[in-house]
Amino acid sequence: MRLLHTADWHLGRLFHNLSLLDDQRHVLQQLLTIIDRERVDAVLIAGDIYDRSVPPAAAVTLLDDILAELCEQRGLPVIMISGNHDGAARLGFGARHLRQAGLHILTDLATCDQPVTLAVDGVTVDVFGIPYADPEYVRSAFGADVRDFDAAHRYLLERIHAQRHPARPALLMSHCFVEGGAASDSERPLTLGGAESVAWEPMQDFDYVALGHLHGPQYRGSEHIRYSGSLLKYSFSEASQRKGVTLVDLDATGVTRIEQIPLLPRREVRVLEGELDALIARGRTDPQADDYLLVRLTDRHAILDPMGKLREVYPNVLHLEKPGMLEARGSQQLDRERLTFSTLDMFSDFFAQTSGEPMTDQQTEAISTLIGELSRDEEAQG
Repeated sequence: MRLLHTADWHLGRLFHNLSLLDDQRHVLQQLLTIIDRERVDAVLIAGDIYDRSVPPAAAVTLLDDILAELCEQRGLPVIMISGNHDGAARLGFGARHLRQAGLHILTDLATCDQPVTLAVDGVTVDVFGIPYADPEYVRSAFGADVRDFDAAHRYLLERIHAQRHPARPALLMSHCFVEGGAASDSERPLTLGGAESVAWEPMQDFDYVALGHLHGPQYRGSEHIRYSGSLLKYSFSEASQRKGVTLVDLDATGVTRIEQIPLLPRREVRVLEGELDALIARGRTDPQADDYLLVRLTDRHAILDPMGKLREVYPNVLHLEKPGMLEARGSQQLDRERLTFSTLDMFSDFFAQTSGEPMTDQQTEAISTLIGELSRDEEAQG
């Protein structure tokens, strides 16, 4: 049996106020291609299907299209759990009826100990799902004495272990922050105060654990306790990550192979650093000039409309930082003589940037004389 583990689609996500729906559609088409090429038997989606609890209509349509391709066109079972970004009640609407079509939407913690049983070519496995589990909800639903995420997660695992079939492999899906995991800026904290992590040890006995929430592909404790990562890079802190999906092969004895398959985005997310003129020159020949960019300018002087200039060659510059200017300001000594020089210097920069040419010697002399006269007038009035 071959399973595909994916998570954190975040359909409807905005990236610096730019819709990523077309980018998400692009990688989901790749996901379908991987499923066909690798002859996948079932798909596991470990939460954060949508980016918010009330998703935009276009995001709902995209999910409907992909699920129709998987369940209706290919006849594949799909098991998904809700994440902290999803509205569990909305995502789970119609779940009881959709099981007949092979779509299993697990959003109710009360049924986490009831597995979805998959049977392919003589291999039978049970898949248990723990959707995003808030400790307060676990206390309310079960009357359990749990005070944090780890205690709530352990309690739910105990319920699952009590129902496991002793003679066949068991898989777990969970949307949680496993202790020690590498986080990204784009992940919404589960709680304030840092008490959101859960231990990996209680999950060790499952044959495979399909995790969601952390956007970087990684495993915790053992290689079979794994985050597949998100479909796309959703923050510049993820620029170095390699996004993808995870293939899992099983037989009657358990997992035999785990492989990460990369996804290629429509546009990359990159961080560029350097002086403005050098970056503009590079952009004129950059074959990936349409990528989503964060630019850090190292210039130490004032620049007129740097974003506009950059976007002439890099149209998708989404964020601009100027660490060079901050360093320059911190090192300046605000004495009167230096200020007089800086006024001429800044006007020269302004003139060159607006006219496209440097000032002539005659123009420089005239402006210098004018600045001197204004300074004397200011002193006389003071």
